[in-house]
Amino acid sequence: MEADQVANILLDVQGMWCTSCANAVERVLNRQPGVLGAKVSFPSESATLEWDCSVTSLATILGPVKKLGYECVPEGPSQDRAAHFARLRRDLSLRLVVAAFLSMWVMTAQWTLYLEPDEGLTTSVRFGFALFAGLMCAPVVGYCAAPFFRAALRTLRAGAPGMDFLVSLGASASFALSLWRLSEGSSSVYFDSSAMIVTFLLAGRLLEMSVRGASSDAVKSLLELPPETAQIVTENGTEATVLAKRVTRDDVIRIRPGERLPLDGVVIAGTSSLDRSLLTGETEFRTVGVDDSVEAGALNGEGEILVRVVKVWGERRVDLIARTVRLMLSRKTASQALAERLARYLTPTICAIALLALAIARVRGDPWGASVEHAVSVLVVTCPCALGIAVPLALNAGVGRAARCGILFRDVEALESAGRIRSFFLDKTGTLTEGKPALIGARLVEGFSERELLLNAALAERGSEHPLAKAIIESLTPSERATVEQQKGYARAVPGAGIVWHGDDGTHILAGTEKFLSECGADVLVDASRHTVVHVARNGRWIGSMEFADTPRSGAAEALKRLTRSGVEFAILTGDKLEVAQDTVRMMGLSDIAIYAGRSPEEKAYQVVAAQSGNRKVGFVGDGLNDSAALAAADFGVAVRGSTASSTAVAAVVLVDGGIERIDFALNSARRVAGAIRQNLAAAVVYNLLAIPLAFSGWISPALAAALMVASSLSVTLNSSRLAFGKTGSLHCTKGIFRSKLAPQSDRLGIQSTI
Repeated sequence: MEADQVANILLDVQGMWCTSCANAVERVLNRQPGVLGAKVSFPSESATLEWDCSVTSLATILGPVKKLGYECVPEGPSQDRAAHFARLRRDLSLRLVVAAFLSMWVMTAQWTLYLEPDEGLTTSVRFGFALFAGLMCAPVVGYCAAPFFRAALRTLRAGAPGMDFLVSLGASASFALSLWRLSEGSSSVYFDSSAMIVTFLLAGRLLEMSVRGASSDAVKSLLELPPETAQIVTENGTEATVLAKRVTRDDVIRIRPGERLPLDGVVIAGTSSLDRSLLTGETEFRTVGVDDSVEAGALNGEGEILVRVVKVWGERRVDLIARTVRLMLSRKTASQALAERLARYLTPTICAIALLALAIARVRGDPWGASVEHAVSVLVVTCPCALGIAVPLALNAGVGRAARCGILFRDVEALESAGRIRSFFLDKTGTLTEGKPALIGARLVEGFSERELLLNAALAERGSEHPLAKAIIESLTPSERATVEQQKGYARAVPGAGIVWHGDDGTHILAGTEKFLSECGADVLVDASRHTVVHVARNGRWIGSMEFADTPRSGAAEALKRLTRSGVEFAILTGDKLEVAQDTVRMMGLSDIAIYAGRSPEEKAYQVVAAQSGNRKVGFVGDGLNDSAALAAADFGVAVRGSTASSTAVAAVVLVDGGIERIDFALNSARRVAGAIRQNLAAAVVYNLLAIPLAFSGWISPALAAALMVASSLSVTLNSSRLAFGKTGSLHCTKGIFRSKLAPQSDRLGIQSTI
């Protein structure tokens, strides 16, 4: 097959309710002629599709999926996932409230029948209780369980019935059997089984939806960084503000100081410096002039530039990064694929066991009513209520407590991987470092102090939006700032070079590069430095220079050393220059750490994927837009405090109240939640393994099956509650202080973080 005949696309899949829906869509897509491969991800609600264009078309492939009730559209920013999840949560919340209220009355009537002896109530009263239970249960099955029935029908039509089919079968079978008993005038009904199945599963689904909704729209956050409007300059010199998506190639747009670029292009007039740290991770400001390329999302400095658009909306560098993020989010882990394969065989196996129980009862000579009751007991006792709430309950309890301590978990797969993470890639800018320039040193001529040098530089830089100007102003004391503000004069910026300040008293101050000051007649003393240097001259005389660098985060070095002692390996993966990364490592006092410098956002992601070969679990810690794809690709992606919205959206873990110094706390917390999830799943599986033989042999009635189902769900609930209320052991948050047993020496080192 020729390469030009193969097409691939990333799709948004709308209308999915659970993982069974994703399996159904994937199965239908893969069955279509000409499809070379299709993978559907429920968490990201997306699908990757590859097909042979000479055999079929995209519309033909997607037709059967649409008939099934799902909508597949090319990925893009049009779908508001936050609003989508909000609608789903409102709908689920309403159904759950109705189900819980009505189920309370169903249980009251049913347990009166179970506990009260036959002679204690007349036949008509018992029938009245049974009828009341049926009336209360009807809306639960008819309205509250509708999403389960809808998903069951769709997945059954696709030939991939899953958990929702079992839920629907168990609820409807016990309800139908109870209606049959009522029609015969009997009060031996089991409406409570139907009501409890629906209520427990709705609660579990709502909890799961809440966790998924917290990380609703990673790509939207990415694409919101560049502005949505652009200032177009026409050929006759007039200007108009238009939507950036309406701008065409070769249009000219004006970018003023302090604005972000909306589109990629080439500078045709003007000079300025750009902050590209969110896009590339570079901490140094890039001076751009005529014929230099610029990218959407970069922050313009002190100059005004005209840019000819080269790449329009949808073709920009930020769009490519967003597409890479979606591809990473749509990947499936090995454990996820295994779980889907097992679920594919679970439903037909349970149905076969129930039918076999029915057949054996009939062969044994039991009447139809008793035989059906036998089969319903199998369906009810195997209904995955405990299985359905095992993960959401543990997540809600453990993740909720971690959130109160400043750690937000967003991904179940990441929790599962936490115990096996032994390698971490670290971004440099904003992760290991503060992400902004800070004064680290100064050179002075005789007769001037460092404070005098700072005051002169601040006088020239006051009012400037340049990050170096802000760093200089932040280095002053409040009284020094007041002194600077009182001085009268005016400043003139020279984009990409420096600034000139003229005081009303005749004072003349220059601040900028060595070349700028030399061109202005100052005799500059030059000294080689890897850092950004700002030279200052007063009245034509050079008085000193200041060195600025992106300094390490407080506590970052100690945190890495603690984790290294626990067996975790680290490497720096940065878009910055190698020399800058080496300086950072030197300032942190680290050694034997690998550095991968000059990496683009896409290269970061692919390097993470390459490191995952051999089923290795890899973590990544970052904060910028340029880290989004790598965070999505990692098994344990961590966004530190101060991260961009795009990084926060794709990260599995967000450190709301701290930086890299709190990774060990996040790992400990994740391992505890993952342990509780495994315990819950094990309890649910053991319950089914023990209950199925008992129900199959006829020792369990539908009423007892319902009681056992409730008991198994309660055991899972109680185990999960330990995460929220019990002692955490390896991690606890008391009075706002984190303490971790991963590093026994942390208290002696005084490493604490206050919320």
